[in-house]
Amino acid sequence: MGKRVTLKDIATAAGVTTATVSYVLNDTPGQKIAPETRERVLKAARELSYVPNSAARTLRARRSQCVGVVAKKNLAVPRFSQTIRGIQSRLEDIGYNLLLCTNKVKKGGLSDYLIAYLEGRVDGIIFLGKDNVGPSAESVEVIGRERVPFVAYDCVERASAYSTVDFDYRGGARLLAERVLAPAPRRLLYIAPDIDAPQERQRVEGLSDALKNSPETELIELTVPITLDNLDTWDLRYSIGATPEGDELTASFARALREAVGGLERGDAVIASWSGWTEPIRYRCRERGIVTAELANNGESNFYPDLCVRLPNFDAGVACADELLSLIDGKPSSARLLHLTNVLDGTRGAYGEDIY
Repeated sequence: MGKRVTLKDIATAAGVTTATVSYVLNDTPGQKIAPETRERVLKAARELSYVPNSAARTLRARRSQCVGVVAKKNLAVPRFSQTIRGIQSRLEDIGYNLLLCTNKVKKGGLSDYLIAYLEGRVDGIIFLGKDNVGPSAESVEVIGRERVPFVAYDCVERASAYSTVDFDYRGGARLLAERVLAPAPRRLLYIAPDIDAPQERQRVEGLSDALKNSPETELIELTVPITLDNLDTWDLRYSIGATPEGDELTASFARALREAVGGLERGDAVIASWSGWTEPIRYRCRERGIVTAELANNGESNFYPDLCVRLPNFDAGVACADELLSLIDGKPSSARLLHLTNVLDGTRGAYGEDIY
């Protein structure tokens, strides 16, 4: 490995002092540097392929210019990859890097991401927890005591020690259900996972809000065999493809849907809690005049239900980055709620063309 280029090397090549080189490269305010001298220094730096010492800059600025992201998610799933891309895009705009951290408890009983912050490797943390569960009580205590800039994403919880970014699942479910219920279907089949989570409860609340104005519609609820215990198996389909366990789970899921839809008639409707869930029954429903809808569409399929709520995953990532940068700048924590107002008509393409 060759010798690292230093400020002294640039100063020698440009015929100036090392102090002048430092002023130019760091754009130090209050220093009067002649334009031709500045250009000579920058040219020498380019020709010598100078790379600044990030460790030294960190010590001077007391900032690492890096954000830690705890992503206990399968990033092959479109929803989560879209969110990470939103975080990365916002950070890139201001010259920040992204470091993936884990939630594993290490030395001193501290989580990996807290160690990264306390060691100065990151300036703050964005937390995407497994199964939408937030940081542990022990971690929250450290976050509060050490004033760690911290943002919890989609955990549906409130905390004074850190900021949160969540979706308005109730409002989104109500909005979509009102569209589905407008033609006054006789029966509405609602498909949900076998998971007791705040997000699922909020969706049911939104659905109930809409049904209050449609007493003529009978609600039929179907709980499919997707649980927290087999959720990883379900999500692995996105990253490694078919597995015996995944195929069995998919087949069980599809059977449950087909059996439930078998009792519906023309004019009835189906709403699924998760993205892509109406795909196994879409053609069968459409042929029979049954409307299909989804509460959480991520755009990972070229074929859409009749109606869906598109989750603003990329924008949510940007919001997480903005909230964290605000905390890093010393501003107080806040709770941001992203409203789900983008209801798409899946029978038509993005520009209005019929895709069927």
